[in-house]
Amino acid sequence: MRLLPPVPACSAALIVALGAPAALAQGRPAQDPAATVVEEVTVNVLNIDVHVTDRRGRPVSDLSVEDFEIFEEGEPMAITNFLNAASRSARQTEDREWLESEVEELASPQGTDAPLLVALYVDRFRISLGSLRRIESDFAAFLDERTDRPAGRRYLLATGDPGLNIRVPFTEDPSDLVVALRALKPMHDPDLLRRQALRRIRSGYENCALGESRGAFVPDCEPCQDMWADLLGSADEYAAETQLRVADSLSALGELALALGGLPGPKALVHVSDGLPLRPGAELFHFLGELCPERQQEMERRQFDRDETTRFNHLSAFSNANRVTIYPVDAAGIRASSSSDVSVAGPVGADDGGGAGGLRLANVLVPSHQNDRLRTDNLQAPLSLLADETGGRAVFNQARPAEALEEIAADFGSYYSLGYAAPPHRRHPIRQIEVRLTNPKNGWRVRYRRSYILKSEEQRLADRLYAALKLGEQSNALGADMTFGEVRNGAGQGQVTLPVEVHVPVAAVTRLPGPSGSSGTVRIFLVAGNDKGERTPIRQKAVTLSDAQLAPELESALVVVNVDLPPGRFDVAVGVRDEASGSGSYLVREAVVELPGG
Repeated sequence: MRLLPPVPACSAALIVALGAPAALAQGRPAQDPAATVVEEVTVNVLNIDVHVTDRRGRPVSDLSVEDFEIFEEGEPMAITNFLNAASRSARQTEDREWLESEVEELASPQGTDAPLLVALYVDRFRISLGSLRRIESDFAAFLDERTDRPAGRRYLLATGDPGLNIRVPFTEDPSDLVVALRALKPMHDPDLLRRQALRRIRSGYENCALGESRGAFVPDCEPCQDMWADLLGSADEYAAETQLRVADSLSALGELALALGGLPGPKALVHVSDGLPLRPGAELFHFLGELCPERQQEMERRQFDRDETTRFNHLSAFSNANRVTIYPVDAAGIRASSSSDVSVAGPVGADDGGGAGGLRLANVLVPSHQNDRLRTDNLQAPLSLLADETGGRAVFNQARPAEALEEIAADFGSYYSLGYAAPPHRRHPIRQIEVRLTNPKNGWRVRYRRSYILKSEEQRLADRLYAALKLGEQSNALGADMTFGEVRNGAGQGQVTLPVEVHVPVAAVTRLPGPSGSSGTVRIFLVAGNDKGERTPIRQKAVTLSDAQLAPELESALVVVNVDLPPGRFDVAVGVRDEASGSGSYLVREAVVELPGG
């Protein structure tokens, strides 16, 4: 980065060239006085959203700050801020105003708390057509009923295709989501792989036991010995592919949680799918253990080979760090027994004359009721985990979830937000939280996020910028602007250099007095992404504007960031933050990049 001399007053701009990418990654010198200013105004206030329900599951909405206690890592914390969302009024505690450190960029002039953000996420790669059609009318009605409700919530529709796709950006009108929701179609039947694997296992077992002619029993072929490699291979193949698809789903969920985390206030993520398996392939290994009892112990161990508990725990911790409460909805409803599923049941052969327990193959080759229960529990257990750890509710085993959706909606308007000053230093980055009622009543339940990660100022800025890029959530408190210069050949082959011109109004920058006159510091940070989900690393740099550089007539400072990109369409997001006041602008512009002369 190099600071050029002031240009003539007629141009009304100070040009700061941020050239080499390496320079953008450098931090601010420790002796920079602006760093001290930021440390003095930054308050690490952590806000915990708490839901309290009675024995019938109804919200309890008349509690006060004296009814709660907060513990971090077992240590009691003083509640400094309290908000009852049911009344939407902030209360002063210990002579301190309601403060939400995460809201500073988007807070209204009156300093009111940020609205609740509700993200409806449909995992199109983990939902069947029947499930989607079963619930879409209930969700449409759910959204329609909120069209005429008072403001204070914003809604978004996203899908997993399997990557994250923002269908409808945040809006205060839920009806905007209804048309898009009804137009959705699944990309994949999540149970298709299981049925295909079951058919391969059935076919291999049957051909061995009955012979290719499907006639008399062939005693020389023992399915659990001669066909074991093929049977186990089918189950392994299914488990591996399912694990990859679960990873895709969790990746998209994490990406949405990250984008939501850059926005102020509480966030509710309603996740709709046919379930996410905790142990991919477990039900088929169990099925093989039923077919071949002598292999049962081996198959019990196999069920845990691909245990995804750690990955789900990471997602819950990541969601908590971004103040995202997850509400999973199992769209499959009440699952039918395998014995009534024509794709895996029905006559397949005559008596086998012994084989697996002397039963008919029609019975042997159908998953048992115990296997069905294991499969259902396997799909629903991680959804319960995500809800419990983030303070949400999980919806299971309901053919029409309208009533359950209303219970979720009750959470949206009846939570408490408790704030306390987070200790700056802990041994572990993930901190455990416990919220207690001082006078709990029988049957009352308290739900809240169980952990959090204290983010640095730079992490919060990066998250806010990503929210602008991915969700289109722009704000412009500083009145900044962004334009693009003429592209030129880049440093890498097949790349071009795109000059990103950031215009910062000088009058909007807070300047503080110093030995050589007043000066102010703005932090510029930038990221670019395309529609394939690829994006550049977030780069940032602090730029100091001093009286020695600023002519009296100067209206704006021009900061030029050179970015090397391949040809294509990109969204470029730029953040500009006044380090002294904390005010910021977050802008997104589209750039179509072509090779010079192309």
